[in-house]
Amino acid sequence: MKWGFSMPFLALLLDLLAALVYYFQLDSLTDMRVLLGLILQIVIFILLALITFTYKGKRYATMQPYLFMKYFSIRYSIIVISFVLNGFLLFLYVLNFMGINDVIFSAY
Repeated sequence: MKWGFSMPFLALLLDLLAALVYYFQLDSLTDMRVLLGLILQIVIFILLALITFTYKGKRYATMQPYLFMKYFSIRYSIIVISFVLNGFLLFLYVLNFMGINDVIFSAY
């Protein structure tokens, strides 16, 4: 199996893991669970960064409708979107952990 094919699937699995960690923390918001969630989100973000920058598959689509513009392929788009969204989620976790803004857990 080529890694280029399984990396988008791995990125989606890491997104699922991040969602499960988030819902695990919603059960009871203790300091230990918030710290554990922050650590796991950092690990997930680092793994997604490795996947994003070491992706060896096709990065750009074959059809480019405009000159000097390149569109990402579907597989690489899944990886990049996952990386960006988890980076934003990590930013919200850090804000919550430092006590600056609790928007990520504000409804609970």
